[in-house]
Amino acid sequence: MGDTKEGWPGETDTFPGESRPVTSSTDTSLWKMWGEMINNTSLHGVSKISRGKTMCHGVFWAVMTSVMLALLITVFVLYSLDYFLYETLIKRNFKAAAELEFPSVTVCNLSPINISSINQSDALNWYFLATHVFGRFDLSEQFNTSDPRFSVLHEKRNDSWLGHTAFNKSCVYYIEFGGVRLSTQSYIKYRVTDAGMCFSFNGPSQTPPLVSKMIGSRRGLTMFVYIDQDNYIFPENMGAGLKVAIHDRNVEPNMEENSFLVSSGTVTYVPIIKREYTFLKKPYKAFGDKYCIDNNDPDFQNPLKYYHNYSLFACLRECRARYIFKVCTCRHINDFGEEEICTFAQEYNCVKDAKDQFDGDFSLQQACECPQMCKLVSFEKQLSFARLPSEKYQRYFESVKINDIHKNHIELRFFYETFVVESVEQVSKIELSSVLGNVGGYLGIFLGASILTLTEWIEFFALALYVLIRRMLRWTKCNVISSERADKN
Repeated sequence: MGDTKEGWPGETDTFPGESRPVTSSTDTSLWKMWGEMINNTSLHGVSKISRGKTMCHGVFWAVMTSVMLALLITVFVLYSLDYFLYETLIKRNFKAAAELEFPSVTVCNLSPINISSINQSDALNWYFLATHVFGRFDLSEQFNTSDPRFSVLHEKRNDSWLGHTAFNKSCVYYIEFGGVRLSTQSYIKYRVTDAGMCFSFNGPSQTPPLVSKMIGSRRGLTMFVYIDQDNYIFPENMGAGLKVAIHDRNVEPNMEENSFLVSSGTVTYVPIIKREYTFLKKPYKAFGDKYCIDNNDPDFQNPLKYYHNYSLFACLRECRARYIFKVCTCRHINDFGEEEICTFAQEYNCVKDAKDQFDGDFSLQQACECPQMCKLVSFEKQLSFARLPSEKYQRYFESVKINDIHKNHIELRFFYETFVVESVEQVSKIELSSVLGNVGGYLGIFLGASILTLTEWIEFFALALYVLIRRMLRWTKCNVISSERADKN
């Protein structure tokens, strides 16, 4: 027998044809390795197979080991299938904060247009009345946009028209935050919404954002607003007052659907509670059969053209604007874009129907491919009201010749009711670590194995593969040497 190198079974230092011939075969070396492995492994049952006192004893342990191995594989497959279903659970937590970033507050006058800033106001007032739900019921048959009296309805408008005809932000004549009076010019910003030109407090342009450090009605936002009913048009809503939305500062407010009304001549208190939602990214489904997008991801690219921050409603607004242009070949005055703005006549004859069709057709909205965000913030609110002014104040205002407090003035107070934030989080029903932990537990139950046992078998197969490769290289080199010697002879 040739001498064998220590440490690597079956490895010799000679080649065929040399002074010391190789006499140990690959099969013999591998069989010896296999024998040592099954006799010394910590995997229960395997050593019993070779050490069985009788053949029946060995067969019994072989069957038991095979059955346990089959059960282990079955459990592993079942756990893997459950994991790749990506099922989720909802977890709710409550956390207390020392302070909280204050939300954005957007207010819109129920009359989107100040009629005093428009020429031919009588014709436009008739138009606004006719397009109101009450007017459509009573006057629709009498209204015709081709009537020469309504030539103003065909006049072209540009983007500056909206700012020119809206109520001035000085209508918000007093604001106070955290007990400190603030400048309306500095802290109230114009904001174009789906309801027209509105005013926003603590919006995305506010840097840094305002933070509430104390709870209570005297430590939040106090706002006095003059609505100027004398210059109202006939708006869609027959009431007088404000539309108000409380929203995350990086999200486009939906003034038509996610706002509340505040009547003129009232004091309104709005205590708010912050709620955070966190959903899992793909491959987990967050909203039925849909995936959410993480707009905070460094690799996220905002697909919107006219909104700096992505939100579901901003995406739908852009999509709706494209749909209106496709149907009516013009752009609604409240939308962003470079297309020609619709005239009043186009709004009456086409835009309103196209807008209603888009808002009421879920398939059109689905075609927009506007996914929801994975992280959302909402503000739960409860409203309480009181008459403005009280009788005592009424007599005082009358004494100083102010007679329109109840008609035109509104007091609003927004404040955190608590700094406890409710967190709603979507979590995976089965984590990968749980799968590995459970399979590891069953590995111990069925086979008495552990990670170290797996390491033993990995080492064995690595050594076996190494021996086979070495033998193949030696066999190849042996054939080459034999061929060269045959050629020389």
